[in-house]
Amino acid sequence: MSFSLFSLEQFITELKKPLESSDTDYVYFYRGCSTHDWKYNLIPGIYRDNHILDEDTNFREMIIRSPDEFKDDRTTLEKLVKMQHYSLPTRLLDITSNPLVALYFATRQYSGIKTDGKVYVLKIKKDEIKYYDSDSISLISNVAKLRLDKTDFKGGFGNLIHEIHEEKSYYSPDFETENQKDIVKVFPVKVKLNNNRIVRQSGAFLIFGIKDLSTKKNPAVLPPSVVVAELIIDETAKKDIQTSLNSLSINESTLFPELEHAASYLRK
Repeated sequence: MSFSLFSLEQFITELKKPLESSDTDYVYFYRGCSTHDWKYNLIPGIYRDNHILDEDTNFREMIIRSPDEFKDDRTTLEKLVKMQHYSLPTRLLDITSNPLVALYFATRQYSGIKTDGKVYVLKIKKDEIKYYDSDSISLISNVAKLRLDKTDFKGGFGNLIHEIHEEKSYYSPDFETENQKDIVKVFPVKVKLNNNRIVRQSGAFLIFGIKDLSTKKNPAVLPPSVVVAELIIDETAKKDIQTSLNSLSINESTLFPELEHAASYLRK
């Protein structure tokens, strides 16, 4: 049975319940969403509004238009992280290791619409977490560079491996069995902390593979067992909760390092 939360204190009380497990094989991440359209909250931007049809084109157009921004990014994952930062739809989904950061995002206004927010509590096995240099992450991230009609992987991974070779020349076609297992998964990934926004937001990502080997048109599905709690934040309490978070230095100015956000915070 779900119910709404109305204060920071109530949020912390409810948050303790899924965290009571002392299982050291797991860690917790959080995702805060301000929107009422909850069916999209755990789906990456590239799989909304048919953006997947232009994934490869938009990936390259972004680099063409701002080459200096990407000149130091060696891997496709690094490029996707930067594109995500600038709000281009990607196959990444933002999560955080700080529940108060997630709560802040759940209390933001959604396009001027009055709507409840939600904080998702994700329980993830430690050995399933990947790092920025993982071969599995290279496999999935480089799907972004393939045209839709080049993503029928039942016939093999030749086109994808060609893209991976740009960052990992050793990557081998012999990984066929591993590729078939990994490409249909959702992986938590820790990236380099070379972005101030990621640092301030205690950020990490989920990266989404594909649902089956025939096409990238449908996303891999996050296993339901990963989401151990969904905490609803009542719309009428958002402003008061933000005031409480502000007293703990969780606000627009501290979470977003860019100058325009500092100015926006001061105006308010």
